[in-house]
Amino acid sequence: MTLPLTEDQRMLQDAAQRFLADRHPPAVARGAAARSADARLALWRDIAAQGWPALLAPAASDGLGLGLREAWIVAEAAGRHLVSLPLVANMVVLPTLCEAGLDGAPAHWARVMMEGEAYFADAALRPDGSAFFEGAGDGVPALAVRNIGPQALRLERYAPAAGVAGLDPTMPVAEVTRPELLDRIDVPVGAGAWRRLRTRLCLLRSAELLGAASAALDMAAAHARERRQFDRAIGANQAIKHRLADDWMALDDARLAGMAAASAHDAGDSSADRDSLYVPLLAVEGGRRAAHNAIQVHGAMGVTWECDAHLYLKRVLRLSACLHAEASCAELLERIWEGAAEQEAAVSAG
Repeated sequence: MTLPLTEDQRMLQDAAQRFLADRHPPAVARGAAARSADARLALWRDIAAQGWPALLAPAASDGLGLGLREAWIVAEAAGRHLVSLPLVANMVVLPTLCEAGLDGAPAHWARVMMEGEAYFADAALRPDGSAFFEGAGDGVPALAVRNIGPQALRLERYAPAAGVAGLDPTMPVAEVTRPELLDRIDVPVGAGAWRRLRTRLCLLRSAELLGAASAALDMAAAHARERRQFDRAIGANQAIKHRLADDWMALDDARLAGMAAASAHDAGDSSADRDSLYVPLLAVEGGRRAAHNAIQVHGAMGVTWECDAHLYLKRVLRLSACLHAEASCAELLERIWEGAAEQEAAVSAG
């Protein structure tokens, strides 16, 4: 199966790679938690000037009105360059804010996000009343979206919390025992809005994970070509080159599955929900293995702070945890099997 990019998509991919290579190299990602609020907001302004937060927002609301395939390209580039802002979460929630209407707080939030004046930390609420903020920082409010009915969502805005380095030092986070609620707004939405939001978030987090894992694989392959032992490159050894080749195949499989699911989502295909189940399963399995192997290929140097391989590993592990929080591998497999059984029954009945 091949899913070639269009000319516009290739231009978007090239532009994203060039911009992030210049504005967000690994050296910038390393100091993410310690960067000032002004520096982080300046980076967001530059990203907003590229139009990325508004990729999925409808053109009627001044968004770009593009599809999930274009958003996938940007999310994967963000993962490859360890972007230290919650870009994916903001990209996904922006269409929901636009759907809330042209007036009121959600419309204002959408406008300032697209204009680069502000962004939101992603708030994951826990049953005990505490919350985990991804992309936290001084002056950065957090936003949570809840499903409260078939055609209604609840937006909850929380007070900012200082960000610290967690498992992934390139993304500042905060654990808040009692988050301060600033706004609670119930928004009427169209049927399936919650499902679309969660599917988009799952696919774009998978894209970000694959971007980080691919960068780790490229780094490992480059090291295997340059590092010499017994007067030859270590990449000539089958134990290394076969492992790297297997990792490349696993990441490519996951990427193809993701692009296919994104295309089905954009086309409104009824198979989009089922196709999207394969993506986090393949991305987590292949991405974790590739990132771990990148550490091993570097040997003892791979576990030092100076080697960037650990940054990619930690980004992959954090995103894997996010995806598993939605559904474990066992749950995904069960849903896939159930979907296959339903499809077979439908074919037999037809």
